[in-house]
Amino acid sequence: MRALIFINGELPQRRRYEAWLQSAELILCADGGANRALAEGIMPHFVIGDFDSLMPETRARLRNDQLVHRPSQYAPDIEKTLQFAVERGVREACIVGATRGRFDHQICNLNIMEKFCSRLQIEFVDDTGQGTFVRDRLQFEAPIGQQVSLFAFRRAEGITTYGLKYPLDHANMEWAVNDGLSNEVIDSPVEITVKHGTLFVFRVWPDDPTRAD
Repeated sequence: MRALIFINGELPQRRRYEAWLQSAELILCADGGANRALAEGIMPHFVIGDFDSLMPETRARLRNDQLVHRPSQYAPDIEKTLQFAVERGVREACIVGATRGRFDHQICNLNIMEKFCSRLQIEFVDDTGQGTFVRDRLQFEAPIGQQVSLFAFRRAEGITTYGLKYPLDHANMEWAVNDGLSNEVIDSPVEITVKHGTLFVFRVWPDDPTRAD
């Protein structure tokens, strides 16, 4: 099962997540993410959280059976929503609205996504690109010249890449030790494998005007 998840942050252009919108069996919103979704004319199946960010006019448009009240203050709404997705049998999820805004919130969102990436395949999209957490293997088609960055938020071992300008062969990456910023696609499909740990892969949209050439 596939889910599209709205977080209460600035949404990317709709074309960035339109394919997910068309293919997702579930539309989920983390609390105030429902404000964002409904503003785009998208009705969620469920809204999860403590509802402290849910605007009254948004709540008035939702049925009671769409509201999943999880009031705990020990977990952010994105975590509650991903946990709900796991409980509903979701295996693939795309998150929108998780970037921009407060930097500490963005760090928290990435932290929670990595926490759940062993239970479901997670990616997020914004107006600059798409991020994915890789625990074993990732393969994707990409245009020549697309920029791809690799980061380990902890430590990832045995990283091997195919199709990138600066290849890795059973390499290790570790937070604050090394990184793979702005690598470049030279052959497609690109394949990235990881033996141990989790690697974060960010693909910059080829038409992003802020990309570094």
